[in-house]
Amino acid sequence: MTTLSYLHLIPALTEYAERFRQLDPLDFKIIKAMHEIGISNLSKLAKTVGAPQQTISYHVKRFDEQDLVRFRALIDEAKLGLKSYVVMGTAEIRKEDSSSRALTCFPLWRYLAIVDGWTRGSYVRYVIPQDRETDLKAFVNELKKRELVSEFEIFATTSPTYPLLNLDFYLDKKGVPIFDWDRWVKDLDDFAEKEVAEPISYEKARFDVYDLLILRCLELNARTTQREIVTQMAKILKEKDYDRFIPLVSRRLNENIIPQGLIRDNRVYLFPNPGPTVLYFMYHFVFRNNRSLRKFLTALDKLPFNTGYEKILKRDELFVRFIMPAHEFSNMRKSVKDLASIGHLKDAHFVLGDLMRKTWDNVEIHQMYVDGTWNFSYGIAMEMLEKTLAHK
Repeated sequence: MTTLSYLHLIPALTEYAERFRQLDPLDFKIIKAMHEIGISNLSKLAKTVGAPQQTISYHVKRFDEQDLVRFRALIDEAKLGLKSYVVMGTAEIRKEDSSSRALTCFPLWRYLAIVDGWTRGSYVRYVIPQDRETDLKAFVNELKKRELVSEFEIFATTSPTYPLLNLDFYLDKKGVPIFDWDRWVKDLDDFAEKEVAEPISYEKARFDVYDLLILRCLELNARTTQREIVTQMAKILKEKDYDRFIPLVSRRLNENIIPQGLIRDNRVYLFPNPGPTVLYFMYHFVFRNNRSLRKFLTALDKLPFNTGYEKILKRDELFVRFIMPAHEFSNMRKSVKDLASIGHLKDAHFVLGDLMRKTWDNVEIHQMYVDGTWNFSYGIAMEMLEKTLAHK
């Protein structure tokens, strides 16, 4: 079994800042339609946007060839028999890097950010077989005994959701647009209440390691071609006969992956602001009630900035990530206080991250799927920890 190196497997989000300037109002309409109705049906896209199919085809082809915008598949982790957990692991100052490597020594982690603020250390999201929560807790407890983390909290959460940023905000590209946070707060009571579904079952769908490898490719780029998937699959499996995978990929997409809903949505990779000008931060929000939480989810759709969130299961609480220009931060922070003053928020904990150098995604969970089962336990995690510590 291999372990994941800390390399960005895809272009960093910040690399899309220059490309954003090449997008025009029609591109924005097409991107919104692709996010809402799907990324492949050009005929349906043309009807939704109200433009000739040939025009839509030209723009979408330009997205792909110039990598102006990327769509990344979000897989249904519950249908893989996996439950999402967030671990907030505190580390002593100057030990954050070694702590984060220990926390991610086995490749069932999905997201890592080294943060400072409410806690200093690592925000790690894992996907673990639902009957293995005790093993995860025992593993992190062992890290505490070894002083690789000083404190920790574990939260069962939903898988992440990434709202599409409000592109209408950028239609007028003159000057530096400023978001109206006061209006956003005042309008929140009028917003619809968005539902957030918590998994009710973690029963595994029908899949094997080939399906996981296909999903891996689609997580990196949902619009990748079947030929590219075949090439990547053969490379990972060290197979020289690429052609034997061609019918397999087509069959698995049409018989396993699509019909069973193993892809639940797509994330849109867009970045409207230059990397050095933005702040990346996260809040743990505690809402007064479920109604306030659901209205806030709709409010996130109104923001012209990249956001993402996980809901803590059976609680009116969210982890929410924000990426926005530094000049917006003061007013955004005030809006949090305003939401508390009008009765929507009960509490809010803040951490600051480093988007350009201290955040990672992992799409290599297939490495932990062996002989038809997820190969995770406390013992296996400790075995991989020892290997990680030996090679630091």
